[in-house]
Parts: sequence; C-alpha cells; structure tokens
Amino acid sequence: MKKPTVFCIIAHPDDESFGPSGTLALLAKISEVHVICVTDGASDERFHPVGGKTLAKIRSAELKASAHALGVNEVHMLGFQDGSLNNNLYHEIAEAIQKLVDKYHPTLLITTELRGVSGHLDHVAVAMTTSYVYAKNSAIDAIWYNCVSREVSDSMQDYFVYFPKGFAREQVDMVVDISAVFTQKVAAAMCHESQKKDADRVVARWMESPKEEWFFVEKRRDSLTIG
Repeated sequence: MKKPTVFCIIAHPDDESFGPSGTLALLAKISEVHVICVTDGASDERFHPVGGKTLAKIRSAELKASAHALGVNEVHMLGFQDGSLNNNLYHEIAEAIQKLVDKYHPTLLITTELRGVSGHLDHVAVAMTTSYVYAKNSAIDAIWYNCVSREVSDSMQDYFVYFPKGFAREQVDMVVDISAVFTQKVAAAMCHESQKKDADRVVARWMESPKEEWFFVEKRRDSLTIG
C-alpha cells in the first residue's frame, strides 16, 4: 500500500531544520516526505560573505544533506530569489507548488504560521501561498502551521525589525513530542554550515527547551497522526 505524501513548504534552505524538523523526521517513518524550498537561498553579499549563486549552490547542497539526516524523500527547489517574495509573486509561487501537488498528491501540508514565525516577509509569503494552495485543493486533508512559544519569541526580539510574539502552550492545537528524533533534528541543523552562527544559536536554545514542536491545525478530515 502506497504511503501518504507530506509536503513541507519553506522559504529558505535551513527553514526545515530550524523549524519543524523533528516532526518531519517522525513523519518520514510513516509517509513520503517532500521539502519544497521556494527560494534559492542566494543572500545578498551584504548579509553573507559568499552571496549570490555560489551561496545558492552551497545552501542547496546543505538542504539536501539536512533532508537526508531527517529521512526526507525528496527536495524540490523552486528557485525564486531570496528576499524577493511578495504579493506580486503569490500566484506564480502557487502555480509552481500546484504542479507538484498534481504530480505527488499530498494529503498533508506543513508550513509556518501566517506571520512566518519570525516575521520574515519571505516566510509570510510562503505561509500565505501555502494556505491558498490548501484552500484550492479539497483532496488535501490538512495543513499544519508550525509556531513557537512566547519564550522563544522573547529571546529573538533583536533578530529582525519585528519578531511576532509567540504563543502559550494551551493556545496551540497540537504539540509533537520530538525527543525520540532530537538527535536527527540537531544533525539536520548542523548540516547548514553556511548558516553556522544561526545554527549554533538555535541548537543551544533547543538543548535548554522541551523537546517539542507546536502547530496550529486546519483539517477537512482526519489525516496523519504521530505517536
């Protein structure tokens, strides 16, 4: 019997590991997991010493290594420019995702909550577009929106101009225990060597935090469950 297919739709290489990577590792044991990365990760040289298409190649390879560590089956790079996602691109991104939906027929989509967790505008665009794709495809059972705690958001207030406030545990719909795959989560994060400063920071925080990942859930019917 064919396993169900899960799409995790992210903006940048590393969003999968710094986000719902433990949940992806658990889902990979019972389903076919695909990571769809909307941008190429080619940061401007102002923000990274390599920058440009050279960095894009490095980050693509890092994402594939991270996916392997998590047991992910496929990685799809849509190739949009890092930092460019906006309203004008929503339908173009949605069409690219839709082609993959038509080919692989996922039953579950995973993305960030609609503020992009961190407020990064690329994340917001991807979350909004993923929601649009979900709304247009009645055969998809559910969508899970990854979110973080107030403690996490409070610790990140200086990371961007605006980092939205996180949530209380009782506000979220689903808490996933990732303790059994925590080492995979850490291994995936450390694959992103070009983002070592961020990786070191988030892993240090994980070590002091409950081994959980939080989600808001919308569903049409019962879908995959973990545990």
